[in-house]
Amino acid sequence: MRLIGDWDLPGHAGPVYALTCDYASKNLYSGGADGLVAEWDSLKGHPARAIARVPAAIYALHRLPNSTQLYVGESSGRVYVLDLARKVLVRLLQAHQGAVFGLFSHPTESEGWSSGRDGHFVFWDTQGNEPYARLLISEAGLRGFALHPKGQRFLCAARDGCLYEIDRATRQVQRQIPADPELVFTVQYCPTSPLAASGGKSGILRLWNADFQCVWEVSAHTYALNTLAWHPSGKWLATGGRDRLIHIWDVTQKVKRLTLTGHQRSVNALLWLGPDTLVSAGDDGLVKIWHLEEADE
Repeated sequence: MRLIGDWDLPGHAGPVYALTCDYASKNLYSGGADGLVAEWDSLKGHPARAIARVPAAIYALHRLPNSTQLYVGESSGRVYVLDLARKVLVRLLQAHQGAVFGLFSHPTESEGWSSGRDGHFVFWDTQGNEPYARLLISEAGLRGFALHPKGQRFLCAARDGCLYEIDRATRQVQRQIPADPELVFTVQYCPTSPLAASGGKSGILRLWNADFQCVWEVSAHTYALNTLAWHPSGKWLATGGRDRLIHIWDVTQKVKRLTLTGHQRSVNALLWLGPDTLVSAGDDGLVKIWHLEEADE
């Protein structure tokens, strides 16, 4: 993997915490401390279009697939449902009693989920934009979560240093896995193999097999590992940290292949737009698009 070029997309007036994408149009959405929801044309790198502003910091965004709706989660626990086509606010709900850190939905079914600082995992009807069940996972609070590629279960990252596996059908915790000495900030399933990756305040990247045995760990970042994103192929894993760095790891060989520098402060969010395009966002207010290609090793 090697860097071909990069674009800086300035526009936010403070740290950027959340990214999501409409993969059909390649429109990118970002949100952060300024409460601004910005839309970018990731193919052309045009200036941002402000599509909404909320009165608190935005920590989570999710663009519903096959829909014109965007979910926005902010620091007070409220979730805003925006209709991007009609440019209207569809719903405003107090979903959590603390910051909303995770938002996601099923790719084909009308079910979504959120996780928050209050320690609850919430199940949503995305057709009616209504929460219908909630589960208290950890009194310490939750960060992000991941849906298994087969759709039967979730992994939640918690502030008590553990991962929690939740069964989607029964809506119950199946197991608790110690994953970081302090806080787990991020977890993602590999799209092509039975692996999951996690990182947290220790800066250590850990890979887990299907039985939740740690098969690899490495000190990936100084200070915290804030975010990670699997490449669509499952071979590459991007991580971003408080040390302002982005690393690209070859998971098959368990080595670091590339380090991307350019953020002036903490890297908070990563997203692959495609096999050769990585997006990052940081405390410096920048959204960056990195153009990459797979090189012969």
